[in-house]
Amino acid sequence: MRGGGKKARKAVSLNSHPHIHPAPPDYGKVDLVPFNDAEYLRWSEGFAFRRRRERQREGKVRIEPAALSIISFAAEFGVRSILSRHFHLGDRRILRYQDPEHDDHHRGRHRFRELDAVAFTGDKATAVFEFKLSGLGSASAVSRAAKQLRSAAEMIRQGYGHTPKIAVVLIHAGEGHPDLGKPGGRYGVRPTLLEKVRLDHLPDQPIPCFIFSMKEAIEEARRIGHQVDHELERRAAREGKHGLHSAKPRRLRLPSLPIGELLTAISWMTRGLVRAVGHVTRKVTRRHTPSHHASYRRRRRSGRGRRR
Repeated sequence: MRGGGKKARKAVSLNSHPHIHPAPPDYGKVDLVPFNDAEYLRWSEGFAFRRRRERQREGKVRIEPAALSIISFAAEFGVRSILSRHFHLGDRRILRYQDPEHDDHHRGRHRFRELDAVAFTGDKATAVFEFKLSGLGSASAVSRAAKQLRSAAEMIRQGYGHTPKIAVVLIHAGEGHPDLGKPGGRYGVRPTLLEKVRLDHLPDQPIPCFIFSMKEAIEEARRIGHQVDHELERRAAREGKHGLHSAKPRRLRLPSLPIGELLTAISWMTRGLVRAVGHVTRKVTRRHTPSHHASYRRRRRSGRGRRR
């Protein structure tokens, strides 16, 4: 009992320690492959086909993306071009890995994950960048990016034996300064100037965050040859000014109902209600008896033969 109590107390103390993190999952043999990898192309086509089938089964209608979502693709090309002036970005930015939760190790199956940008020193992946588009609320987007970067860095560490540097790239579509949240903690970020940073001097914590405006990202995309519609850019600016979530309100969709059966049920309910009201009315209301059916009260006659 005493030994068991010590083990229990030790386990509790280890779990409650703030600097001890659980062991990361085993991602198998991790590789960085280019976009034209044959296995990746087959997987992406199968993934898109499964998504379409799933939407058809659930009866979901594909919603057209907002202007800000469309123009963000051109903005990513522009930001990638700006980063290439300071870092050597490579084409191998698709992570191939195995998910232990889905038993990929025993099935010999691989999954893929696209990284937004990967910097190389020679053949070594030395930095990973995660892009996030944000309107008014950017703290949650930056926090999600930080968590994704930590897991991507762990995958590369398992595959190549070294942990790359990580950095968040925020494409800010709103006005004013974005809210990055608190810089402390494992997933905290801090704004960093791209011109004054070196790859080997990127801090591990807090995670550096490079901030670009949507305007400069689109201008760079036009400079390298991307055609960006000006009207679409103005719509995206309006959506970013009012926030991404309020840019295109969702329409209220009512569930489809069998109208014929619904009207029949309402008719039967109305008929039953009328009958019930009539029955109660007959019970409560006093009935007026016709004059020819009125009871005749026999008058007593006095005179002979009447006993006194």
